Amino acid sequence: MKDTSPQVIQRGGVDALRAQAKAKRSPGSASKAAYWTALMVGAALTILPIIRFAGQELETFSLMQASDSVVKAELARGGAPGANPAYLEKLAELGSQPATRNDEAALGLAKRATTADPSRASAWAQLAWQEYLKAKSVSPASLDALRKSMVACPVCEQDLIRWRFNFVLANWDKMPEDVRKAAFEQADILRWVGQNREFLGDMRLKAVRAGIPFDAYRTAVNTPVRSFDLNAAPQAEASSLLRPKL
Repeated sequence: MKDTSPQVIQRGGVDALRAQAKAKRSPGSASKAAYWTALMVGAALTILPIIRFAGQELETFSLMQASDSVVKAELARGGAPGANPAYLEKLAELGSQPATRNDEAALGLAKRATTADPSRASAWAQLAWQEYLKAKSVSPASLDALRKSMVACPVCEQDLIRWRFNFVLANWDKMPEDVRKAAFEQADILRWVGQNREFLGDMRLKAVRAGIPFDAYRTAVNTPVRSFDLNAAPQAEASSLLRPKL
């Protein structure tokens, strides 16, 4: 007669079956968990720099929109200890403006900005100017900062290139030959972009009046030049280019 009584499974047998089932599920579950963890970590690493950059941009924008009194107060305290380089650079720039001028603060802020981010060419130029004001002349510190601005970004914002070119011409006797040549080579781009004809005409006029061989330096720059660009402009056009601003 067939035995129809229920089978009795010992405790040890139940534990063994559960262990086998868990072993079958574990690899898949662990893989999924690892996948989602890696995905979340990757997303965080991607998003965090964007959030940080956006926050820095917002801080700088807020500073640009602030009233003169707020800017003066921020200059007086020298900026927050953990301020980002872009913020420090902009605050240093505001420290050079007539309405919010604070040369001592601007000098310190420019130093902090360039220390935090040596690639900031505009901050180096700001530091060059502040060192110049401090010494009332082109000092070794001012010249060093100017050189670093030129190295950090030889051809960048037109405003910065114009400022450096003007600064070199205005202090020609204090400028080493390598800085003179670099200023002309970097300013050469101004002939090809933007509305710079009047600016270059003014610079040439001031240079000629100061005895600076402007044309000799300009034609000797180590950049591609179209031959017809070296020809003299018609007299009427040349006169208008060299007319000083009123």
